[in-house]
Amino acid sequence: MRLEKARAQLAGRVSLRVAWRPFEIHPDVPAAGLPLSSLGYPPENFAAMMRNLRRVAVAEGIEFVERSPDSLLANTHRALAASAYAQSEEPERFEAFHHALFRANFAEGQNVGDAGVLGTIAAACGLDVARLEAALGAGTYDPVLRDASAEACRRGITAVPAFVFGDRHVVIGAHPAETLRQTAEDTLAGR
Repeated sequence: MRLEKARAQLAGRVSLRVAWRPFEIHPDVPAAGLPLSSLGYPPENFAAMMRNLRRVAVAEGIEFVERSPDSLLANTHRALAASAYAQSEEPERFEAFHHALFRANFAEGQNVGDAGVLGTIAAACGLDVARLEAALGAGTYDPVLRDASAEACRRGITAVPAFVFGDRHVVIGAHPAETLRQTAEDTLAGR
């Protein structure tokens, strides 16, 4: 959403290429997931984070389901590997699938790590679910996730969203579209 706004603001002035890379923030989360409280945030910090996320979501027009410490922290490995599959094997469906996963996770609170949920989303986006399941079962896109995590580590990225502009600037976290637009312009201007 923020990226689309920044893209629109820059339209006609620059050619903007966006390359999505998967990043597994909590790779040790078990397949069934964990409660968000397992992240160990003190209650006041958790509440402040949720207020900030809600504020940014409202400002950017993003639906965001209310979260509590008991809400599920999903294991996103399969969802990220599925996105890598879609990006590589069915690129014409990638953007819709990527947005559908985002919506399912953040706006609807679905467990995107659940194979059934993932399969339903993939089918709704027109992906070849049998090919997707075969690739996930074979671990075909696990190296993509490992490589992206290694790259993120080299760049000091520890959270999402994270935006890398050229090799000059990294913007981590939820920021207004204006911040992304300004950073893109600064990068193009060599600042």
